Amino acid sequence: MIDYKDPIPPVYRFFKNNTDVHVDANTFQSNITEGLLVRSAGGVGFSRIQMIYRSKDEGAAMAGLIACMNLLERNASSISELKGSWAERDGNPIPSKDEETDAFEAWVYMRLEHIEA
Repeated sequence: MIDYKDPIPPVYRFFKNNTDVHVDANTFQSNITEGLLVRSAGGVGFSRIQMIYRSKDEGAAMAGLIACMNLLERNASSISELKGSWAERDGNPIPSKDEETDAFEAWVYMRLEHIEA
């Protein structure tokens, strides 16, 4: 049996190493006005992650999320800390606005397949 592995730390490091975007895991830092958040969103036999991109501009939030989403879909197999991984989106990106910070956000759920799920 293969032990479960939390995919968030490897995905976090993947974005830190492959983008110039500020990246947070699980919760945004309180002072972040632009950046990407990756957090766990369930899944059984696979990992569902939620990616949220925050920006002061609505268009930039959606564009930033789409760029990160496409990067993960194209390169999930190169996340060396996850065995046999690939990713696909679980729907289209959704625009929203964070009421606390008044920042624009765009979010999407991603299905992340890896042996340790």
